[in-house]
Amino acid sequence: MSGLTRRSLLGAATGLAAGLDVALVRAAESLTAVPTGRDRLWLKRPDGSELRSRFRTEGGHDRTQILLLSWFMRDIRDDGRAVWMEPALFDLLAGVQASMSAVHGGALPLMVTSGYRTPGHNAALESAARNSMHLYGYAADIKVPGYPPRAVGLAASFFSEGGIGLYDSFTHLDVWQRRTWIGR
Repeated sequence: MSGLTRRSLLGAATGLAAGLDVALVRAAESLTAVPTGRDRLWLKRPDGSELRSRFRTEGGHDRTQILLLSWFMRDIRDDGRAVWMEPALFDLLAGVQASMSAVHGGALPLMVTSGYRTPGHNAALESAARNSMHLYGYAADIKVPGYPPRAVGLAASFFSEGGIGLYDSFTHLDVWQRRTWIGR
């Protein structure tokens, strides 16, 4: 019989859990110290909710973090419904955030005013496109505190292969087709 007992198994599991807790705390501290970069995002919503996420690793996108980000981007105006957001959108947002933070000289959060939109919510918006990329999890409307939409659009132009729409109080970014426009 091996030396494996219930007590040693519980001790090993407890040690593993403690090690995992330490790893999670270090990861959280890392995101607090450096919340922006090409592999991470610092997002806020107008309702005060906030998320810091390292969504990309050496192996690619972290599916758990993409799930958390997708939930964060849910339609808060229609029962909190959510869809899987296109990971390339988070790459685009991280590029915009990292470059604007570098120019600013410190970390800047992205304020998400709209992520996923349900068909009902989208139809109720007077100026929304009928086939909006928000319906498919390919778009976000964002603000960067202290910067006008044109500055956000300029930063996005270095990273985007999709759409950039400039509005009076926000910037629309999507990962569908390359195009630009100025909205109302």
